[in-house]
Amino acid sequence: MKWLLFFVVLALNLNACTTLSEKPVEAYQLGLMQHLQKRDNWYFSGRLALVDEKNSISASINWRHQLKEDDIELFGPLAQGRIAITIVGDEITVDNGEQRQTYVGVVDAVLTELLGFDMPAQALRFWVLGVNDPEQAYTNISDGFIQNGWMVRYKELQKSNSETLPKKISAEKEKTKVRLVIDQWELT
Repeated sequence: MKWLLFFVVLALNLNACTTLSEKPVEAYQLGLMQHLQKRDNWYFSGRLALVDEKNSISASINWRHQLKEDDIELFGPLAQGRIAITIVGDEITVDNGEQRQTYVGVVDAVLTELLGFDMPAQALRFWVLGVNDPEQAYTNISDGFIQNGWMVRYKELQKSNSETLPKKISAEKEKTKVRLVIDQWELT
């Protein structure tokens, strides 16, 4: 009888544990995240979707940002279709595993040409942190901001060490949509 009572109490306690949820992360507030504009070193891994009226791309993404360099890796299921993009100033190197080419020009224009999508890469390196590009005007909205014609929204936030960072981001401009889910952050 003691064992039966023990298992009933144990089962009730385990059931109670499974119904408890984590404390939700606070709602997005740009003002509380502005200090992240000065972050020189960070890394995240996640999933990216790009959609416009003609095309769509879904890929896993790893992005490492250092003071003067961005290394972005995009790849499909089982690491197929891997593309590594390195951006240093106005020099963009693209390596698809078979061919490595370097382009010089405005980063957003070069990547838009290569990917076939309107790609705001220069601003995106700030947007992924939950902040606006400090070089461009913006308008605050309740769950994000509008910048350079893009409506950037933060659907979900997450804690990483002592910082609150984006988990789910959407950016839309006309018929182009960028969706990003960040699974892991590293701030250095």
